[in-house]
Amino acid sequence: MQADSQVREPFGGTEVPKRWALFCAIVQLFSMFMDAVLLTVIVPLSAQYKHRFGVSDAAIGLLFSSKAVVQVATSPFAAKAVDAIGCRVVMMGAMLVLVVSTAIYAVSGDAFGVAFAARAIQGIGSSGVLVGGQSAVIQLANGNEGSLLGIATLGAAAGVLLGPTVGGWLASPEVAGFGGVFWVLTVATAVVAAMQLVFLYCVLPNEALVKLRNAGAREEGDRIGLRVVLRSRKVWLILVGVFAVNFNIAMLEPIIPVRAVHQFDIASSATATLGLMWAAAPFGFVLFVAPSGILSDFVPKNMLMAFGPVVAAVGLILTAIASKESGGIPLFEVGLVLCGCGYALVDAPSQAALTELLGEQGQSAGFAALDMTMQLGFIFGPLIGGSFGINQHGFWPLLAVVAGLLVVCSAALLGARTGGPAMPSDAV
Repeated sequence: MQADSQVREPFGGTEVPKRWALFCAIVQLFSMFMDAVLLTVIVPLSAQYKHRFGVSDAAIGLLFSSKAVVQVATSPFAAKAVDAIGCRVVMMGAMLVLVVSTAIYAVSGDAFGVAFAARAIQGIGSSGVLVGGQSAVIQLANGNEGSLLGIATLGAAAGVLLGPTVGGWLASPEVAGFGGVFWVLTVATAVVAAMQLVFLYCVLPNEALVKLRNAGAREEGDRIGLRVVLRSRKVWLILVGVFAVNFNIAMLEPIIPVRAVHQFDIASSATATLGLMWAAAPFGFVLFVAPSGILSDFVPKNMLMAFGPVVAAVGLILTAIASKESGGIPLFEVGLVLCGCGYALVDAPSQAALTELLGEQGQSAGFAALDMTMQLGFIFGPLIGGSFGINQHGFWPLLAVVAGLLVVCSAALLGARTGGPAMPSDAV
């Protein structure tokens, strides 16, 4: 595969028809969908892991978090790769890593170390999918960045929603079984990788290729690196807001099933019911992520983002107060939908805001910073939620702290107005 950086052409180039940017966003949608499915497919299988691998609960927790830890570490390198060799190579390399890691998972059997390595390797591919893919979408965009990013991110939202459901169904002995589910997903990921290969290397017209090649044709002085990006006050405000809504959703993952059992007398063995109840949160994300991206092209992005944490805080409170005597399951589900909606109102607009703030020279580093922030939420959210939120005495103090954090982040996001030169003007 030839590196795009070998073609040195002026920045900018011919304007690309908007349909190619839309096609790129749709291809990225499928890539992010498969990445999210691979992330969440193991959720309904977690009950079998301890017996299958013969390890402790702590080891199972490490298995779940290994992907996010590796993704935090590799995202900066994905950004450097985009600047050095271009989006296309990074995107294809990322999908190949996902195919290989899923195949390794399929042959892991009862070897915990192999499964752990496969999960960790997936983090490398995931960082390339987000940083490389979203950078490619932005390279081809022409004034509709928010809409296109919202469309692409819809793939991740749908994957988070469908991953546990598809995983639980495929893993049943009557369908594919525990190991067979990963062979099915290996083939599905390979199909998406082949579709991406055809689009990037056979279908895209020359004017679009020029745009993508320019992303890998930057000399060192033409780039805004991660260190410079993280010196911007506005970038930090955006990242703190992203972390807050991400942490809120991730924190609820270990809490919601337990609270549903206690508040509504649902049997802990009714995993299908508990899974459907939790699905309300990703459903809210799916419902609002694309519209929020479209809205960010027409309304101030900081105002839209600031609305997200408030909606998430309201959702958190409604979920907490719902009981058989007060609102029942409908109120509980409405709260979860609002938590997902709050996340969506920050997610796509934050990507568009960072792109507008940093320009094409800093977009890959901006996506890397965003990816690292989201993964930190995935790491610390379940850890803190499981440590303090499951216990009834710890839940309400944790709720108060997180709800307060969300409100503070909403106020902070109002100060993250975008626009101006590509180099962050507020860098210190």
